[in-house]
Amino acid sequence: MTTTAVTETLEQEYRRLTDEGFALRALIRNKGGHTVEEQARYAAILGRLREILAVPPTGYGLPKAAADLLAHAEAHGWETGIQWTSPGYSGEVYVRIGIRRDMTEAEKGAADFYWSGIWLYELTYHSRGCPVGKVKRFGAGRGLTPDKAPGEHPPAPSLKAIRAVISAHPAPVDAS
Repeated sequence: MTTTAVTETLEQEYRRLTDEGFALRALIRNKGGHTVEEQARYAAILGRLREILAVPPTGYGLPKAAADLLAHAEAHGWETGIQWTSPGYSGEVYVRIGIRRDMTEAEKGAADFYWSGIWLYELTYHSRGCPVGKVKRFGAGRGLTPDKAPGEHPPAPSLKAIRAVISAHPAPVDAS
């Protein structure tokens, strides 16, 4: 007797993991806490969902300027993230990119003043009004810097200005 492996599509896996994550969160909430195993499973679900959402829909890709900005940020030790529309989404395609770095304790100690303790830039690219397979920057995005008060959501500066901030504030190299 032979068996056939059933392979999920990304859409099916995304839906299954989303449902599983919601169910696990509800279980944890209802019992008032979580076990180490539940915490590990939830982290694994979120990790895989991030991987799935980093895959562009067929025929799409990041604009070169956005891809270059992410590469620049990573080269300077900043965290980056990409989130495309979910697999099977029937609306217009869009992608969100995020770039962030926390201030170090030394930077906080040396600063005359800071509010948030992070640099965070979030940008959206949308397919609205574009040929199939293309996306363009949509809206102002969000740019949070250490000098902005919590709750302030100022618009993100230009890509050139974000690159300059990243270059001026590379993440410290871990000496361990």
